[in-house]
Order: sequence, then C-alpha cells, then structure tokens
Amino acid sequence: MFFQILEDLSPISLDEYNTNILTLGIITIEELENCYTTFGFSELTVSECKNNTRQIHGAIEIYEDYHFSILTGMERKHIIRLMDRIAIFIKENLFLIVTIEDTNNSIQNDLFESLKHQNLSKTSLERLIYSFLERFIYDNYKILEKIEIEISSHEDKINDNRLSRDFNHEITRIQKKLLLLDNYYEQLAVLGEELEENAIDIFKEENLRYFKLFTERVTRLSTHTRMLKDYLVHVKDSYHAQLDYNLNNIMKMFTVVTTIFLPLTLIVGWYGMNFSYMPELSWKYGYLFVIILSILVAIICILYFKKKKFL
Repeated sequence: MFFQILEDLSPISLDEYNTNILTLGIITIEELENCYTTFGFSELTVSECKNNTRQIHGAIEIYEDYHFSILTGMERKHIIRLMDRIAIFIKENLFLIVTIEDTNNSIQNDLFESLKHQNLSKTSLERLIYSFLERFIYDNYKILEKIEIEISSHEDKINDNRLSRDFNHEITRIQKKLLLLDNYYEQLAVLGEELEENAIDIFKEENLRYFKLFTERVTRLSTHTRMLKDYLVHVKDSYHAQLDYNLNNIMKMFTVVTTIFLPLTLIVGWYGMNFSYMPELSWKYGYLFVIILSILVAIICILYFKKKKFL
C-alpha cells in the first residue's frame, strides 16, 4: 500500500509515485522485490530483508540518497521474546516500511494509529517518522514500572525472611526481561542518533528536533532499565546475604547444642566406664544425682549462652 499525503491520506498505485510529494508506504518483502528498482534501492538491502536472523539489528545503513535499517519489535505483554521485524527506507519525501515478520498485523495498526495524532495537511517526513517510531516505546514507562514493583516485592520478601525456593528462577526471568529491553532501546537510540545527524541532508534542519526528542526519550528508558538492572543485582545480593545469615544461625544453633551436650557426654562417659571403686554406683541416690547434675550443667550452659547472646 502506498499513500500520498497532501491534505489527507490518499491511496496511490506505484505508477503514481511522485518524488515531489510526501509518500508513505507499507509493503511486504515480495512487493519490495518487485519495486525496489523504482525507488533506487540497492539489491543488498532486499537480501538483508530476506535474512532470517532473530537478533536485534541495532544499526542504520546510509546510502547515497536514502537510509535503510532493520528494526526488531518486542512482545509487549510479557516481554519474553522478540516479535515483529520490519525494514525501513527513508529518502526525500518517502517513508517506506517493509513488514518482514508481522504475525498479528500490529505494525500496520501502529502505523495508522500514529497517523491519527497528526494534522496530515501540515505534517512532514520527520514528523511522520517520529510518530511511527514513538509507537515502539508506547507505554514502556508502565512496563518498567511493573518490573520495578516486581523487584521491590521480592526485596520485601527478603527483608521479611520469606524466602522462596523459586527466587533464583524469578530473578533470572526478570534479568532476561531487562536484558531484552536494554538491547531493544539500544537499537532505537542508534537509529534516532543517526537520523538526527542527517548525514545525507534529506531532512529539514528545523525538524531534526523530532529525532532528538525521540532519542532522548529512548535514552531515559534505557537509563531506567539499567538502574533496574543494578537494583536487581542489589536484591540478589541481599537474598544471598539472607541465606548466609540463616545458615549462620543454624550453624550457631548446632554449635550451641553441641557445646551444651559436650559436658553431659563427658559425665555419661565417666559413669559408663563401670569401674569397681566408683562410690556413686552403689549409692541408692546415685542415679538421681547424675540426672540432677546433668540438668544443672545444661541450665548453666544455656544461661551462659543467653548472657553472651548466642541464644
């Protein structure tokens, strides 16, 4: 689909393309193969679009009279995987989007949603690009806020000593989310910076502020993401510190119990030798005496450890 933008959005055929009129297009790879020569695009860019890599591209290629980049979208609900992939071609008065992967038609929906917030009679190429790219970070502050609340919840559990067996699994899951987001914002920041440089002079100087605004927003999101990564490391360290503390308490308890029963073991050992000349063996209160002695020794040890705050 191709559209000319004058007073409104007007569908056109490829034959009606006019380099002097602002044009917007969203097409498939198959359609790109049939029309890339019309726009003067390199065959290498078509080959890159057909590459099935799932990595975040994170770069923009600059040709003689146009920009080319591949962007990878993100599944926004659970933030667990990369999703849509598109290629964008930008030249004077032309913004062309090529859908490489778009499982739920979200790219087209985002494009038309971005057009709703513009006065098309006064829009520009720069504004058109900015509004579309802004959809890639739409509601992302809420995403980061949810992650921050999740990390904070784990921190509260640690402070309350409510440690979960699934803690490491949960932390790893959040860590992967933040890594994915960090890489995602990196590719958008690189794109925004390159467009702002206006290396091939296809943008109006006064409209470069749109790209600067976009880059600043992405940078803030990236900074927040890295702050959350640091926060997560702190929470993870607190978790291990709490585990060590609990383990130390257990070992201390075992040490105290062992120390209390050590003299009792000694007493039992003495009277277990059954020598002939042990007066208590023939004494009628000997058995009771050993019991009382053992209890007294245990009480004295317990009081001593409490005084020293070992218990």
